[in-house]
Amino acid sequence: MSGSLTVRLAGADDAPTVASALAVASLDEAVLAWVVPDERARRDRVTSGAEQTLAWVHGVLATGEVLVAQVDSGVIAGLSLWEFDNGDPVGTDPAELSAFLARAYGEYAPRMALVHELTRRRHPRGEPHWYLQQMVVVPDHRGRGLGGAMLSHQLARADAAGVAAYLEASSPRNRRLYERHGFRALGGPITLPDGPGVQPMWRPAATPAEPR
Repeated sequence: MSGSLTVRLAGADDAPTVASALAVASLDEAVLAWVVPDERARRDRVTSGAEQTLAWVHGVLATGEVLVAQVDSGVIAGLSLWEFDNGDPVGTDPAELSAFLARAYGEYAPRMALVHELTRRRHPRGEPHWYLQQMVVVPDHRGRGLGGAMLSHQLARADAAGVAAYLEASSPRNRRLYERHGFRALGGPITLPDGPGVQPMWRPAATPAEPR
């Protein structure tokens, strides 16, 4: 990998830049492509949905963490959104979620609501863990190891605290990356109607007797 690479926690001041990078990097993500099948409509969301994306980023910053991968002269080229889940079955207010999805996805809101419901049903309970909501890299910077660097950064913190991690892999390539970092399939895939399979994956908490 050429050039510099820095992984760090984002702050509130980073939110607009993070939101812009998230919108661009998510355009070809498998689940979003299923939710919004029309490519032009997805691209329109980059501009028309900018306010909703920014609100989403602020929400994650308020309750979780956003890691950013900066390259070269400080350009945010990758990001990962993490929430700490204490293992209790706490749900999102249905009316609040429905309103947000309607604002963010318009006519495609029912498809995103289905993704949310199917993944919610499979989300593990009973053990605290870090949940990787999403990890993306801006297309021009892919293939430089940014995803692996962000994973290594957060998982080192999880190991130090003796905490597990969970995610849903949206492509075979992503699944291979996660497997290299200790994640294993948790049951079978979640299959979207006429769409991709999303694989739940779990990484057990490290213990002093089991260093990674």
